[in-house]
Amino acid sequence: MTDNYLREREEVLDAVHRTVAAGLVSGASGNVSRRIRTGDGDLIAVTASRVPYHRFTVDDVLVCDLDVEPVLGDGVPSSESLAHIAIYRARPDVGAVIHTHSVHASAFAVSGRPIPCVLDEQVVSLGGAIEVAEYASSASEELAERAVAALGDRAAVLLRHHGVIGVGADLEEAAGVVELVERVARICVAAASLGGARELPTDVVEAQQRIYRMMKGFPA
Repeated sequence: MTDNYLREREEVLDAVHRTVAAGLVSGASGNVSRRIRTGDGDLIAVTASRVPYHRFTVDDVLVCDLDVEPVLGDGVPSSESLAHIAIYRARPDVGAVIHTHSVHASAFAVSGRPIPCVLDEQVVSLGGAIEVAEYASSASEELAERAVAALGDRAAVLLRHHGVIGVGADLEEAAGVVELVERVARICVAAASLGGARELPTDVVEAQQRIYRMMKGFPA
């Protein structure tokens, strides 16, 4: 590793390209970050604010500390950096955070409805239903606190009237989380035309949550 953190910044750029290609973000919406663990404390590589994705480059991935003090780069860190940092502080297992505005998941967010447990893969990969954080203004400390509270030990949370946050041990995992959240949301919306999705039985959900926690290394 060199002190320009090029590898980490390129990983963030790759995740940006992946979320754009998947249709989870557009324009300059959403944001991506990656934890950088150093001997002098954690840093994050995070997307710059208000840079359209069609001209986004590795130079638009900034490095800052957990007080949002700049370490590398000339831009302004993402407006949701406080939420990313709050998650990193609360969840030592999390190495990457991705925030998207994907359409179907955001439909649940604006409705204030959690995405229920309807797929085996969802519970094993995400930890259960995707809960909704109570509304708070974008970029606020209150939003960060509410996102952490609603996320709990799961891998995704909906932000009321806003979008989705997905987390993972690394960017590959976090990207898979936000993609899965959107796929489950799309399935639920489609199932509504057939009378509505049926939730998994409680005992099945509880068994699959134990698998999720075991895979994450969380206490039983």
